Amino acid sequence: MNLTKSPVVSGLFILVMLLTGCPSTFQRLSKKPVEKVNDHVLTVKEFSNQLARKLRNFDALAAKDPNNLQRIKEEILQNFLITSLTLDWAKTNEIVISENDLDKEVNKLRMNYPDDLSFRRSLAKENLSFADWREDLRNVLIQREVFRKLNEKIKAPTEEEIRRYYEAEKEHYKRKERIYIQQIVVDNEAKADAIMVDLKTKDFAETAKKYSITPEAKNGGNVGWIEKGTVDYFDPLFSNSSGIKTIKSPFGIHLVRIQKKAPASTADLPEVRQQIIYALRAQREQAEYIAWLDAQIRSSRVLRDYELMNTISVDTRGLND
Repeated sequence: MNLTKSPVVSGLFILVMLLTGCPSTFQRLSKKPVEKVNDHVLTVKEFSNQLARKLRNFDALAAKDPNNLQRIKEEILQNFLITSLTLDWAKTNEIVISENDLDKEVNKLRMNYPDDLSFRRSLAKENLSFADWREDLRNVLIQREVFRKLNEKIKAPTEEEIRRYYEAEKEHYKRKERIYIQQIVVDNEAKADAIMVDLKTKDFAETAKKYSITPEAKNGGNVGWIEKGTVDYFDPLFSNSSGIKTIKSPFGIHLVRIQKKAPASTADLPEVRQQIIYALRAQREQAEYIAWLDAQIRSSRVLRDYELMNTISVDTRGLND
């Protein structure tokens, strides 16, 4: 067995190996193609590196599970295919990412890290050089631009199409009975009792800002609309009259004021119109992309060496093994 990758993963080494039984052939096999798409080549070494990176978030058993392993291998092949076809189409259609635009995106992503050392360490954990990471980012930006170009030709749905979609999916726009609530949450009953007395003369929102321990305190305790059946400890409120009610939950003692009630209903078309437009557009974008991908595959040379891919196996070992 020939070791091709040994990243440290959650206290384990993930070992991606070639089951060749002949160490002298290691260099030759590591450069052999697992997949070729036109002039793009995915070598055994590159395939193994990607496999090791994808397995880094798995535990030892999951990393060696044959079903997981086969699924991830197929995913790597498919991603390489799509990336290759996209880059070729971009080249034909003169889509390029300038160095300036690439540098801007690099700097934007690096700002997510406290310093350059943290950024470099994150690359090291993935066994990625900065140059390789930067080139991968360029490919992502090219793909994004290609998808934007493909979507330019998609027409907006007509009013008739929106109406038909609404009628067909009307069941999904039904809403249960709802209440709009405001709350103050504290950690013990003594505080709740004292605040309940204060609320006879003090403003609810200001009191929530001062005493409530939950995030909506800064918004005066406004929780918003709650549908019946979505939060079990709020369900008793639906049968209560107006006024401030006390409820216990795992988060503490809630002093709840119901501001509005709404009966069960179906959302009107104007309320969900934009949502429908997004759904119809997503359907068309998906159909356009599938048609485009099918055309690229049919006009390209795609070769996959499944036999070679299946010689790539995984082992896991503890750091002290």
